[in-house]
Amino acid sequence: MKRFWYAATIAITLGWACCSCEGKSNKNENDAPSETELNDDSDTDIAEMETDTYDEEADGDPKIKAASVDHMKMVIDSRGNVVGRYVRTNRTSYTVAVQDDVEIPKIGHKIVIYSAKNGQGVLFTHRTHVNIRTQPKLESPVITQISYDKEKTPETYPCLGKTRGWYKIRVKGAVGYVRHDLVEWDGMDSF
Repeated sequence: MKRFWYAATIAITLGWACCSCEGKSNKNENDAPSETELNDDSDTDIAEMETDTYDEEADGDPKIKAASVDHMKMVIDSRGNVVGRYVRTNRTSYTVAVQDDVEIPKIGHKIVIYSAKNGQGVLFTHRTHVNIRTQPKLESPVITQISYDKEKTPETYPCLGKTRGWYKIRVKGAVGYVRHDLVEWDGMDSF
C-alpha cells in the first residue's frame, strides 16, 4: 500500500510540475474537463479511496469536517464519458462501481482523478433546507435552498468547483455556493 501512495504522490507532483504553465490556462471553455491520468496497477478498492484525505486546501473553519471526500478515481471512455468509479485493475479489464461492480475492458478506457476543485462531479444533500448563497461566505444573501426528502432519491446538482470550504453549485438555473459540510460530493450521479 505504501508503494501505491509513493507512486501516486510522484505522479501527481510530476503532473503539477509539467502542467503548471506559470498559472496560465490554455483551456478553451468548450474543452472537456482536464483529468490527471493514472497508470497504476494497484488493487486500491473504492472504500480505501473514499476514506482517503488530501491536505491541499484550507477549509476555513477547522472545526467543520466535510461531509464527503472531494476527489475520486473514475474510469472514462475514449470520448471522455464517465463509465464508473474505479475499484481495481485486473489483467485485461477494470472493475468499476456504478451501483454494482462491473468489469470493463482496459482498451478504450483510462483511469482519471475527478475532483470537486476542478468542477467535476455532482453534489447532493441528506439534510433539509440547505442554503445556497451568492458568495462563499455566511454573510452573503441566500438565493435558493436545496433539501432532501427521505421518501425520494436525493436530487443531484452539478459541482462547478470548490474554494475555501465552499462548493460552487448550479441549482434551478442559478449559480451559488454551499458550505462543504452540508452536502456530499460524488464523481458521478448514480442514483
